[in-house]
Amino acid sequence: MRAAWVPRLGALAVLAACAQWGMADTAAVSGSWIAETDGVRVAVPGRDTHSRPLAPGPGVPARAQISQVGWQYATPPGTAYQAWLCHPQRCMRLGSSRGRSEALAGLSASEPLTFRFRLGAGSRPAQISELQVFVDYRRPVEAKAQKTVGQ
Repeated sequence: MRAAWVPRLGALAVLAACAQWGMADTAAVSGSWIAETDGVRVAVPGRDTHSRPLAPGPGVPARAQISQVGWQYATPPGTAYQAWLCHPQRCMRLGSSRGRSEALAGLSASEPLTFRFRLGAGSRPAQISELQVFVDYRRPVEAKAQKTVGQ
């Protein structure tokens, strides 16, 4: 009888640990938004080409702050280029066509992002497609009013 009870207790402990891990993860992120746009044609080496803005939907709170961004895009094989993901306040260099970063953390999550591409010297024009961003954000913690005792 004891042998049947011990595995159940172990399963409950695993479930409780998973629930706590999941709750901790949700507490860190208040929300997220995803946007995509048409591709861009990068034609002139050394000249920057910008995507259309990738904007959040109407439900993102005005004071929300980026906690993490993810991105992905597709390029033809063998294309030499540089890429950035830009917020109105700053850009971050992208080391690959897919990834996640906290480099824009703390900036407004209600602002649009854009991709910026630069074709490498001697490269042929290329179509960069399937541009997507994934933004996780936090709502800032509101300061609580303090009670004054005795006055």
